[in-house]
This record gives sequence, structure tokens and C-alpha cells, in this order.
Amino acid sequence: MKITVIRSAVIDAPIDRVWGVLRDFNSHGTWHPAIVSSEMENDFDGDMVGGVRRFSLVDGAELREQLLSHSDRDYALSYCILDSPLPLFDYVATMRLKPVTDGNRTFWDWRAQFRAPQSSAADLENLVGRKIYEDGFTGLRRLLADRTALPEAPSPEAPAETAAAIGGQQLASRTVVVNAVGGPEVMSLKDVAIPGPEADQVRIRQRAIAVNFLDLKQRRGLSAGFDLPGTPGLEGVGEIINVGDQVNGLFPGDRVAYLSRHPGSYTDIRCIDADACIPLPDGITDIDASILLKGTTAALLLTRVFRASPNTTILIESVSGGLGHLLSQWAKSMDVTVIGTVSNTEKARFSRGRGCDYPLMATDYESIAAEIMRITNGRGVDLWVHSSGANNLDTALECLAPCGQCAVIGDRESGSIVLDVNLLRKRSLTVSAPVCFEYFRDRRYLQRLAHQLFSRIQSRTIIPVTEVFPLSQAAEAHQRIESRQNMGAVVLVPDDRG
Repeated sequence: MKITVIRSAVIDAPIDRVWGVLRDFNSHGTWHPAIVSSEMENDFDGDMVGGVRRFSLVDGAELREQLLSHSDRDYALSYCILDSPLPLFDYVATMRLKPVTDGNRTFWDWRAQFRAPQSSAADLENLVGRKIYEDGFTGLRRLLADRTALPEAPSPEAPAETAAAIGGQQLASRTVVVNAVGGPEVMSLKDVAIPGPEADQVRIRQRAIAVNFLDLKQRRGLSAGFDLPGTPGLEGVGEIINVGDQVNGLFPGDRVAYLSRHPGSYTDIRCIDADACIPLPDGITDIDASILLKGTTAALLLTRVFRASPNTTILIESVSGGLGHLLSQWAKSMDVTVIGTVSNTEKARFSRGRGCDYPLMATDYESIAAEIMRITNGRGVDLWVHSSGANNLDTALECLAPCGQCAVIGDRESGSIVLDVNLLRKRSLTVSAPVCFEYFRDRRYLQRLAHQLFSRIQSRTIIPVTEVFPLSQAAEAHQRIESRQNMGAVVLVPDDRG
């Protein structure tokens, strides 16, 4: 049985004082009479989305609840129950404050939805409404009356306070800078000042930064539009600090992922065009969101560049890599037969567990061609996802089924590729060279693919695998990719400043 409980109260205190207490998800131990002790797991701050509080009640029961959303701008937060001795199934609650101008007081709305067995529904509804919510109102009033017991004002890093206090002032950030073309060693970490956002931008405190092969090409001088000295990187994930004057629909405190053609993501704080940002749904971690470009590219390849369907067969080069392991999982969810190339047995085992039916060692492409034809009973593959430039393209074309397609992506060396059109005519083959950013000029299309990606992550149809490096070890992260050692995606995170 589905139950909705709504309770509200007027608190005789200004909204900033009330929110100064409630914004800390772990503060309930100081004001709720039913709470004996409470702590945040993994040393999370009380305003960090995804944080879990573990607490004990006066009757000895223990519960775990997770913070789902938090907005200093809207004076609101939501949370869910993870573990409870009571049958409060799918419990999600929301707290929201609004100012009452009469007497400078605060209206507090507290509501929850959950499922419960029919036999205990009435008792649980009464328990939530009276023992949790109404007793909570009373407890907070008591705390606010005792000014000496109040916690300190919100941290200056809280989004709403930050937006109001810092406006357009510069913020210190540690940033990776490339001063000369070369290997990973040409990257160094520097302290820089990040100005406030322009009218159509947002300023983001980054939590995760994707490492793509495009970043390596920037560092090596193979990517147009990257000027020295420069900062690599095209995508990241973070929390908005403040927004420009012309930005609509994005607010301080929002978690967003972004894709941009303009490099510069290897940094703690960044200003980025608001149009490049995609708000993140609850349940998607910062690290998982950092595979946005790779995940949406997988969707693009399977749903638009090539129309995958059950009983089709595809081959993915480097199937254990950042794009490959996502592409194989997405294809498998569509009942596609997946063949992939790998460089060692460890990667073969990794790929087999992530949707690849036939991981093949890429030491000898002649033997690979023979194995592909054996697997497909001489027909060939419907799609070959080719990522090694001119190398072995002839093998890819030989292994295509009639009317098959070879999608040439991720040209590592930016070299020319010679193509014999007469060879294509023999079996009505197609060669495409999709550049995802051209497709993603349509932001609505990108948002649709991102929604599909996040839905698959939430349902665990796709499970991203990431290797995480601190930002100060960006050179090591690049070396990991260049040496073909990585399995899954590589992600940078800002160093802990303590």
C-alpha cells in the first residue's frame, strides 16, 4: 500500500537560521528527541549528495538514510531510507523551507512517500507523521530557542552562500598546463585564478574529469584548436558554484556533466558554457557521469550511425577500453552478438564479463579474420568499429557482411586513410567516419542520449569501469592509456586539499 505523509509547521525564526541547522543532513542528532546518536559514513560532509547517515533511536533501532538532493538556493533537501527495521519500503522524504514575511518566520514543509503492508499501514503513517515529523518540529523549536546550542553558520563553500559572497571574484584552482608538445612529462600542475562566469556561463567546482584519447592528441600537438600553453580535456563533472546573468535553468548547487569542444577541463574549477551542461539525476555518481562522452558515443554508434538490432553481429576494436567496454555492454543489452579485439588474456576475461561474446587476441589480424568468418559461418560482421586509423582497415573491410558498415573512429595518429571505393561496391559496403561532436551540435539529441545512458547505469544494464587518478597524476593517467594498460575508462579527480 502506498502512503503519503505531509506535515508542516511555522518556526519562529528567520529562514537562514532554520536552514543553518537543517542543511546539515547529520544535524538531526542535535534536535530530534528520538535520535540518540548519528554519524556520516565515510567521513562525508552533511551537505554532500550521496552521503549516508547511520543513526540510533531511543528504542535501540538503527537506520541508514541517504541524501538524494540538497539545494541551498531552494532551502530544500530530500533523502531515502536504505536500512530500517520497519517495513517502510521505497521511503523518500523531502524537507523544504519558505520564508514567512509576517514576523520573519519560516514555513517548514516535511513530507514522505513509502509503501507498507496493508496490515501495518495506519500505524506506520501515524508513526511517521507524529513521532518523526511533529516531534521533529518540536525538537527544532527547542534548539532554536537555545542560541548557544546552534551550529555555526553554513560553510562559505555552500553553493548559495558562495554565489552570493563571491559573485565574479577570482577563485584559486590547481590546473594542468601543457607548455610544449611532447609526452606526458610536458604536463605540470600550476596554481591559477579562475574568474567569475561570463553572462552565458557557469562556474563549476569539478569532482571528476574524463580522460579521452583526444586529450592525448592535444598534448602531442595533433589536435587543431589547442594552443600552447594550454590545458587539455573536453569533459568533466562537478557542482555549480555560480551562474552568469543570462543563464536560465541552472542554479548554484546543481550537479552537472558537460561536453565541450573547448579544451580546459584538467582543473579544480572551471567556467563553461551553460549550454554544454547536462544536469545529473539522483543515483548517478560523479565518477559514473564522467563517462558521458564515451557512453553517448556508444549510443550514437548503435542507434544512429548503425541501426543495431537483435541477431546482428558487431566487432569492436580495443573492446576492453573506455569506449569499448561500454559499447559492448550497450550492444549486448540489444541482443547483439559482440566480437572484440584485445591484447592479452586479462583483457579478454575482463571483456567477456562485460558483454563481449568472443574476445580475440589482436596479435595477428590474418588469424583474426579467419576466426571472425568461423564465428559468423562465413557471413562476416554487420558493423566493425575501427579505431586504429589506416592500420588493418583492409582486414575490417574483408570481414564485413554484405551491406555491412565500418565505422572509423578515434584516429590515433590523425593520418590519411586511402580507401578504394571499388572494393566497397563489390558487396555494397559502407565506411563512415562519425565525429560525435557534429551530431551533438543538437543539444536536445545529446540530452536524449545522456538520459538513455544514465537510465542504463541506474538499472545496471551498463556498469562503467573506471581507473581513477588524482589530478596531480595526470601524466601517469596519460601514460596508462598510451601504453594500452587501462581496462575501462580513466578518470581524474581533484586532489584532496585537506
